[in-house]
Amino acid sequence: MKLKKLMSAAIISVATLSSFSSFADTAHVDKIIERLQNANDHRDHVMIVAHRGLWIKNGEPIYAEGSITAIEKAIELGIEAIEQDIRRTKDGVLIGMHDETLDRTTTCTGAVAEKLWAELQKCRLVITDNLGNNRIETEDKILTLEEIFSAIKGDILLNLDNKIGVEYFPEMFELAKQAGVEHQILATINQNDEEQRKAATKMVASLEGSKANFLPNLYDSHVDLDVVNRSLEEFTPAAIQLRNYHAPDGKITMDGGVLFSAESRKLAEKYNTHMWINTLYTYREMAGMRSGGRGDEMAVYANLPSEVYGFWVDKGVTIFQTDEPEFAMKWLQENGYRQPYN
Repeated sequence: MKLKKLMSAAIISVATLSSFSSFADTAHVDKIIERLQNANDHRDHVMIVAHRGLWIKNGEPIYAEGSITAIEKAIELGIEAIEQDIRRTKDGVLIGMHDETLDRTTTCTGAVAEKLWAELQKCRLVITDNLGNNRIETEDKILTLEEIFSAIKGDILLNLDNKIGVEYFPEMFELAKQAGVEHQILATINQNDEEQRKAATKMVASLEGSKANFLPNLYDSHVDLDVVNRSLEEFTPAAIQLRNYHAPDGKITMDGGVLFSAESRKLAEKYNTHMWINTLYTYREMAGMRSGGRGDEMAVYANLPSEVYGFWVDKGVTIFQTDEPEFAMKWLQENGYRQPYN
């Protein structure tokens, strides 16, 4: 009888700890979401999105992009979100994959859209850079969207980079809802011309009541402040992705361009919206193309993080999507741009 009581107590204790752990995880992601949805209350905290997970450190690939390892390492780092590109197999399975083909990032070859999911399960991800150099095979496999959802649940937000068209967003959101992570989803929607804006308006209207976060994506080479205002007014997004386009032969921006002007910042404050910029690696001759030449290359290769992260924070940025999440986080923390969650 005594042993039975002890066993019962142990079971209750384990169940309580399990419930507490689940609550703690949920509480953390809820704190991230609270900061995301209340930009004006948290402009002293700069959020970080790991592009394709945590796969690069100090300019060198260390994990396979988009892998379960890259996701888990990003969660361990303690940042707010990861980005994952989504494509569709021939038989309709949604998977995490940046390129149209399997050639660069896996041990297989051929177009994703021409392969059955059963074929892709034999592939393994490789550690490589944007050009496919110095390939190292791993045991990581290609992830389905459902597996990605399972990996992020309760821990981190997910920026869905939909590579196959806005018409597939409803299917993605339904899967997210079934997985219990719909509120953790960031959905980027291009709004750089009238056709894109109409498609976005139609899609968002069809998903009324969705808990996903819709983020307009604007290039200063295509839009002006009027478009920014219209996007913010129509969608009232938690964040807006802004791009300061940088041509290969262009000069490094000195003012951030129109989308990072004082007027743009006032609009972000008016609509309680985060200003988001991508500082991603591209090809060397296109360094910083999404961020006026002030991207991860300048921060890491030239060791000038203040001219990248510091510059953009001064222009109002409170979300960085970066290929160097660990490097960016360290600099932002050391310079007082991140606040603890506890």
